[in-house]
Amino acid sequence: MVSYTFTLAPKANKTGERSIIISFIKDRKNTSLSIGKTCKEKDWSFDACRLKTSHPNHANLNKFIERRIKIIDEIIDDFDKNGIYFTLPDLINKLKTSSGQSISLTYTSFHEDLIRNLLASDKTGTAKVEKDTLNALQRFFGKKDISFNELDYSNLKKFEAYCISRGNRESSIAIRMRTLRSVFNQAIRNQVITEKQYPFRHYKISKLKESGKKEYLNEEEIEKLKKYEPKDEKLSFAKDMFLFSYYARGINFLDLIKLEKKFLNIDCIDYIRSKTGVPVSFKINDYARNIMEKYKSEDSSKFIFNIMNTEKPTQIYLKNRSKKVLTYYVNMQLKEIMKELQIKKNISYYCARHSFATVLKFNNISIETIREALGQKDIKSTMSYLNSLPDNKLDKIIDEVLK
Repeated sequence: MVSYTFTLAPKANKTGERSIIISFIKDRKNTSLSIGKTCKEKDWSFDACRLKTSHPNHANLNKFIERRIKIIDEIIDDFDKNGIYFTLPDLINKLKTSSGQSISLTYTSFHEDLIRNLLASDKTGTAKVEKDTLNALQRFFGKKDISFNELDYSNLKKFEAYCISRGNRESSIAIRMRTLRSVFNQAIRNQVITEKQYPFRHYKISKLKESGKKEYLNEEEIEKLKKYEPKDEKLSFAKDMFLFSYYARGINFLDLIKLEKKFLNIDCIDYIRSKTGVPVSFKINDYARNIMEKYKSEDSSKFIFNIMNTEKPTQIYLKNRSKKVLTYYVNMQLKEIMKELQIKKNISYYCARHSFATVLKFNNISIETIREALGQKDIKSTMSYLNSLPDNKLDKIIDEVLK
């Protein structure tokens, strides 16, 4: 459901007048849009949401508001009749088009709207990727405001070369290009630009390596890690967190610190993966159970692990806490552990997920089963986690098939 009302902006301008705005609410999110008209507070009726007769131009302005109401209702009805799910930015962009307002939205302003909507939806991770992409694009052009027409095939290729020159990996560049493509697709759906302005008909992201080689520990290296005797608590914590993730189907650290005691079900843990919203259930083996016992929270806490300092964490807190603990108490220590074990790999906590998936693959588990175990929505995402089988493993599989 969406609701809206005409009201005044909170702050007045230098002449003491306030902008007349439309305040929208949908899915517990809110935003506003100025109609380009102003009045003094004494001339506005907050009950009727209209200009009072004391305003010299009240009749024309109220008619203007009535026309906007008709347009908004028609847009919402059109979305509903066609079964189209829409966000507040979708509604506002459609309104700008239908009402004859200037629709020469720049790429920058449109992308910033999308980022604000992501933040309002608590999708801070995706918003950060979007913001990083926009920032890189602004550095490339050397200015803040970029038009859609400037992002043609030629400039996409130049932007790609620019990113390479700055030492960005191909996988990172591919993420940025997919982000740009998504923004263009949304702009076309919202009728902000036409399909003729779409530059990705000729520019192909597939030419970039969308994912580089994923580091992982094989089964022998996992056993080495399990036998490793840490010399202090920090090293012990890093080792335990990595191995818990490995035995918990590659659970990411954000989901790990959010695990609640109510998710425990005898010898299993059931939770919803934050990134995909997919339910995941994994059996707790003895090794994982010992780690849970070692780092268990106070009896009064609702969380399984004693990692957070609050019982009511916000999304921002969760992101910051997860990043801080991973950076300073896990990943730095894992590098030291790998050095001591003489494993020449760039291993981080996230590699536990790659290790889990790759070990399953090396044991001939189907991609579909691995996808389900990882809590992913599609096979393509799963493929990006998996490494190529080594020659000796391929030889063994082929020999078993052909014997």
